[in-house]
Amino acid sequence: MFRLHSIVLFCASLMFFASVDSYAKDVKSIKVVPVSQDADAANAGLVYALPKTKLRIRVDAELTIEKVGPYYKYSNKYLNISDVITQDSKTWKIVSASVETIGVADLTKRYKIYSETGSTLPNISLSNDGVLMGINISAAEDCGKDEDLAKTAVVDDLDFLSVSLNQQVLTKTSTAAMAEQVAQSIYSLRDKRLAILGGEESTILHDAGSYDRVLAEIARLEQEHVELFIGKRKVVKVTRYFEVEPSSENEVIARFSEKDGFLSTMDLTGKPIYVEVTIDSKPALNTYPDGSKQRKASPLNGLRYCVPAVATIKVLDRNNLLVEKQVLTSQGGQIVTLPESSLLNDGVQIKLDKNTGALLSISTNKDNK
Repeated sequence: MFRLHSIVLFCASLMFFASVDSYAKDVKSIKVVPVSQDADAANAGLVYALPKTKLRIRVDAELTIEKVGPYYKYSNKYLNISDVITQDSKTWKIVSASVETIGVADLTKRYKIYSETGSTLPNISLSNDGVLMGINISAAEDCGKDEDLAKTAVVDDLDFLSVSLNQQVLTKTSTAAMAEQVAQSIYSLRDKRLAILGGEESTILHDAGSYDRVLAEIARLEQEHVELFIGKRKVVKVTRYFEVEPSSENEVIARFSEKDGFLSTMDLTGKPIYVEVTIDSKPALNTYPDGSKQRKASPLNGLRYCVPAVATIKVLDRNNLLVEKQVLTSQGGQIVTLPESSLLNDGVQIKLDKNTGALLSISTNKDNK
């Protein structure tokens, strides 16, 4: 009888521990730990990174190209024009600048999300380089495409080869004679325009569209011929982008010359364009930092995000202020933790800023109804 009673107690104990184990597996448990503290970070979980903020600086410049006309010496004599281009030149100047922030994965701030009980992890959205974008958000909300940062091509296509000169000009044997004949062509074109506007050639122009097309062509030909005297001028807008990490030290991002435009930072023939950063650091939010004895006694477990710092960015061309802007940066910010329970709610939606890792919103399906 005693032996039978012992067997019953043993079986009951097995059933009890089996039920406890089954209950433990049913209880959701999602852990978030720094990769640096996980010896098996590569397995049984998902690794995400918080971003570090970089500054994307756009500098817009104008390149003015001038080409001297072949008959510039005779512009005053034949056309009574004295304001002409007398030599080829290229002149650069900076016209504006702007600052924006972008985020890239910070490999020193990587975390592993995993479940000890085999619970299903929430839907986790990452950027292409592994930065956490959010929890249970749609793929369309992850991140947009970066702006096309291709360099603006500088094309110097000013010449006088396309000007249609008649036979009377081309048969002249001296520059002075050619200039005189071109001037005569200009006056002939002007006379032609006056005749059309005065109605003297109305028989060959049957509608308003014909007038517009003929007058536009006369204007084009006249401009081409006049440019042989006054020269050509072209203004090209040129944009360059520079990416730097916020730093307490001023950083030269490029050098600039009125003659040659954008130069490398090592080319001392240009004057520096540099970035000045001032980060407004805040008192620590966490009572105990990661790794402290107090923290080890009660380890953090929950989704990490960043409370960013405010940084004042100045971009200067030598001592001339091009732009001043306040931005949020992860540098100088603080890592804080959402409670573990925020990940256990199947309907929770969490959105983080892709540039700073800041918490943008946290809501549930109930909130969205």
